[in-house]
This record gives sequence, structure tokens and C-alpha cells, in this order.
Amino acid sequence: MYKILFFISIGIILIFIFVIIDIIKKINYIKGILDDVVDGNSTRKVMLNNNLKSIASLVNNINLIINRLHETQNENLEKANVMSKMVSNISHDFKTPLTSLIGYVELIKVSKKLSLEEIEEYLDIVNNKACYLNSTLENFFYLSRLEAKDEKFNIQEINLSDVVQEQILFFYNDFKNIGIEPVLECPNEDVYVFADKISVGRILNNLLSNSLKYGKDGNKVGVRVYKDKNYVYTEVWNNGKGIDEKNLPLIFNRLYTAEESRNSKLSGNGIGLSIVKELVKGNNGSINVKSISFEKTAFTFSLPRR
Repeated sequence: MYKILFFISIGIILIFIFVIIDIIKKINYIKGILDDVVDGNSTRKVMLNNNLKSIASLVNNINLIINRLHETQNENLEKANVMSKMVSNISHDFKTPLTSLIGYVELIKVSKKLSLEEIEEYLDIVNNKACYLNSTLENFFYLSRLEAKDEKFNIQEINLSDVVQEQILFFYNDFKNIGIEPVLECPNEDVYVFADKISVGRILNNLLSNSLKYGKDGNKVGVRVYKDKNYVYTEVWNNGKGIDEKNLPLIFNRLYTAEESRNSKLSGNGIGLSIVKELVKGNNGSINVKSISFEKTAFTFSLPRR
């Protein structure tokens, strides 16, 4: 009887030894994977089948952490690429007007044959270039504040119909000068939303300015306001050249502009639509864009009614 108990005890001890050895091997294997991950290889995964619930749970959690690390590295790489493009775009947008500005200043300083009218004309150009640079910097820092959630929104009930009409009037002469009659489609009664009035005005200002720049190839620009039970929708549209389908997913990216627009006299720096997107988000709304060349390019944003 004692011999049987002895051999049973020995068997149990041996089983425990084999189990412990197996666990040690698995732990060493997991350690090796983690060492690779620490060295920068975030594509590694712990491929281990185990009947022990605790180790299976550990493996699952380790793989989740590795997945998140991999996603974070990809996001950081994407941000680095965006930052590189941003620096390149800023350099491009600043270099041309700065070169021009410096050239005119040097011309005014050096030339002794300029008439008073010519000097005034060149100073106007210098002033315009300086204002453009100042506006670009202000927009850049404003966007940075929006993305950092440093901008405060005074959300209250506002009359959206009034804001739309104010912005249409602001651009009316600009549209008339290029032969465009703005089209306004609003409900007969005033439309109210809960939003920050100043930022809603800026959203409309940026979108109408965008239509003025890139919709001039067409002959129509319009604003349409409509609503459902929970939201009011404002559509700013034009029938100009439009946006290539491949560019639509990128249109709200920070400092994104289509390459052909950079060669245009009216080229923007891409900040405006990024600001629009952040302002719409700050007012608890959403925005989308659809474009069919020379038929209709429409930016539609929503604002809550309650």
C-alpha cells in the first residue's frame, strides 16, 4: 500500500515538474517575443496554445497590447508624414509672397526713377502680401487652438437664417463682380439651431470664400437650408470645376490642397477647410462633401436643433 502511494506521489511530482518545465519554456518564448517588440518589431505576435486559462489570458492581453503599440506607431508615422507635408506646404505658401514682398521693397529702396504713383502701387502690393502672410499665420494658430480644444464655444440658440443672410450679403459684390448671382434656398420661417454664432459665421464665410475661389468656372453659387427632426442642414454649393473623386477623402485634412490649385492665382493653403471641420465638430455637428464636375460641388454641415 505504501509502495503504491509512493509511486503515485512520484508520478504526481513528475507531472508537476513537466508542467513547470513547459510553463518555463512558454514564459521564455513570450519573453523572446516581448524582447523583439521592445527592439521595435511590433509586428510580432505570441502564437501559443495553452490549456491553462491564466496563461491563455496573459497571451491574449499581450497580443492586444502589441496590436495597440503597432497602431500607435502607424499613427505616429502618419502624423510625421502629415507634419512633413505641412512644413512643405507652409514653406511653399510663404516663400512666393515673401520673395515678391522683398523684391518690391528692394525696388522701392534702390530705384530713384519711380513716380509717386508707382511707389504707391508697389506699397499696395507689399501691403497685400503682408496681409496674406499675417492671415495665413492667424489661421494656422487658430486651427492649432481648435485641435488642442483651447477654443471655447458659446453654445446657445441662434437664428441660423440671419447668419446665412449676413454671409451672403458679405460676399454679394464679389459674386456679382465675376458674374454670379447667389442662390438662397431657405424655409420661409426663421430657422434656429443650438450653436456658437461666431463660429457658424466663420464656417459659412470659409465655405463661401472657397466657392468664390474654386467655383468661378461655373456660373452658380448657392446656399440651401433644410431640416429634419433633430438637425438643421446647410448646403453651400457651386457648379464649378469641382473636386476629383480621389481627393474627396482628403479634402478636410490639415493643409491639404490639390496640386493643381497650388499653381492657381487663387490657391489657398488648405487651412480653411480644416478649420471648418473642427468648428463643425465643436458645434456638435458633422460635415460632408460631394462633387460632380461642372454640375454640383456641395459642402453640407449639420447643426443640432436641441
